[in-house]
Amino acid sequence: MDSTQNQNAQYQDPQYQGTPNQSATYQDPQYQNAQYQNNPYQNAQYQNAQYQNNPYQNAQYQNGQYQAAPYQNAPYQAGPNQGYYQTASAPVGQLKTNKGLLKFILLSIITFGIYGIVVMSSVSSDINIIAGRYDGKRTMHYCLLVFVISWLTLGIGVLVWFHKISARIGNELRRRGIDYSFGAGTFWGWYFLGSLIIVGPFIYLYKLFKSMNKLAEHYNVYG
Repeated sequence: MDSTQNQNAQYQDPQYQGTPNQSATYQDPQYQNAQYQNNPYQNAQYQNAQYQNNPYQNAQYQNGQYQAAPYQNAPYQAGPNQGYYQTASAPVGQLKTNKGLLKFILLSIITFGIYGIVVMSSVSSDINIIAGRYDGKRTMHYCLLVFVISWLTLGIGVLVWFHKISARIGNELRRRGIDYSFGAGTFWGWYFLGSLIIVGPFIYLYKLFKSMNKLAEHYNVYG
């Protein structure tokens, strides 16, 4: 009877009413404190606006300095001669601006036509550099025209080549606002029909070289 009372007493005592892990020491308010009852990730510091706000929506990213497009800068919207002309970038290099008819004729005779091929090759390369980024076209290299295409097409490819490059040069002159008349009509008028008066092709070459010099000068400054 005494042993039963002792067992009842010890199990009725508050400190023995639970398993050791559930005793009063583990029921102490310090273990039931809010720091253990509250999810630490729900704490106010994690609920702070700096964690709730998307950092990319912060005012510094919404500021005008991040919303403004750098390519809409005003200096690139005005051309030297025409309001619609836009410079895309700086020139990749300086192009020669000293092409001339007299030098072309004399040096071509001295070098047995080699100098003429070199000059016309530079014309085909320069127009690709000057106009390629704007019109998306590419003119065939003059050497390929002379040594391959002209033979395969019995000379017809030469006419087509000069027609296309003349039209391209004329379009680029107008796009850049350069006041000089040149185009496909110049080729057919002076080079083709003008051959009947002998001097016509020379007048065409003079205008061709002058047009390329003007384009090269403009390109060397504005790109």
